[in-house]
Amino acid sequence: MFTKSVCATLVATSLVLVPAKEARADEAAALIGGAILGGLIINEVNKNKARQRQQQQQQQTRARTTTRSSGISAAQREQNRNVQSALNYFGYNVGAVDGSIGRKTRAGISNYQSDMGYSIDGRLDDAERSFLLNSHQRAQASAHVAPYNQILASQGQQGLLRTYRNEQLGIPTPQVQQATAPAPTQNTVPARANTGALPDFTFGEQARSANEHCNEINVLTAANGGLTTGGNVTDAEFALNEQFCLARTQAIAESSRIEATIPNLSAPQIEAQCQGLTQAMAPPMAGVDSKSPSQIIADGSSFLRNSGKPMDQLVSGGKVCLGVGYRTDDAEMAMASGVLLASAGQLGYSEIVSHHLREGFGAAQGQGAVAGDWMRMAINAAQSGATVLGQTPDRIAVLSAALTGVPAQTGTAALPAFPSVPSGN
Repeated sequence: MFTKSVCATLVATSLVLVPAKEARADEAAALIGGAILGGLIINEVNKNKARQRQQQQQQQTRARTTTRSSGISAAQREQNRNVQSALNYFGYNVGAVDGSIGRKTRAGISNYQSDMGYSIDGRLDDAERSFLLNSHQRAQASAHVAPYNQILASQGQQGLLRTYRNEQLGIPTPQVQQATAPAPTQNTVPARANTGALPDFTFGEQARSANEHCNEINVLTAANGGLTTGGNVTDAEFALNEQFCLARTQAIAESSRIEATIPNLSAPQIEAQCQGLTQAMAPPMAGVDSKSPSQIIADGSSFLRNSGKPMDQLVSGGKVCLGVGYRTDDAEMAMASGVLLASAGQLGYSEIVSHHLREGFGAAQGQGAVAGDWMRMAINAAQSGATVLGQTPDRIAVLSAALTGVPAQTGTAALPAFPSVPSGN
């Protein structure tokens, strides 16, 4: 319609401006000129439409890209990686641990659900995920301890998982049969002395074992049917213990991933370097059970800056040694690594320092106020997006709920100030 109007206008204009016979003679030329002009206009309109379509397509592409990139949070991707690691450990091969739940991971989940007697849909609900992750953590801590080491040797990882499931259902795990001691021969028992005396033994101080501690916690967690969640924290101490053991498992897994990228160093050589880290961090850690976290971090940061080493290298080393400390049950190494990481700006690792102070792993036990301040620092960092050690929103909710009521450190010592009491004299 627009083209016809342009052509008509051009023809009419030519009839007015030129004589009739010239108009007849030039009618074809006028029509051709009008057609060309109309074609140019239509072509421009089509170009505009094409540009609009292209812009719309680009906007749609950007929208789809934004949706894809924001469709999964960093915390969710980390949780997915933990699920994939656990499935791989228990023999449900899902391939690469990349945090993306695809067809292969769904198949592994379905196989896991089938073995555990769950409904099979390839999607984990909270209870199924909790049992899987908790079992993975428990296996890494207790698979070498009787009777689980024998179950692992005879039935493999899936046999171990079925054992944990049976325990959750109240089915006891068979205990290791103890070898029968030979009957003593006659006259081999010495005669009792005529004078009695109480035993006089000198016992060395036993360092607390995070390994044994988490073994006990994992058994209780399984008996309770799964981990404490943010909405049902009734025993704050136990909830914090569960979260410590989860963080410990995450640290071991993270360390293993980084160690795999270190060339030309054996496990004993890595452990030796980590023992050096423990010694090097002793001066800036002095007073960690009494000073405020900000004081310790200030001292640690100054020490790291003056070391002459790149900060990213120090962070990687701290992550490696944190996992090595837990694998070798060296609480002091793990504690030193946690302080190093927090001092390097990785404040989420303050959670590690808090757990150690609270339980006395590599530090004096029972430092509630100081431990609470370290935990608050970790929670604040996680809520700001600096999540580490698998600090999912639910983990943070549990830590926050369990921390309620723990007093903050006053910061400076002071004499008590009581109100004056009138004298009775």
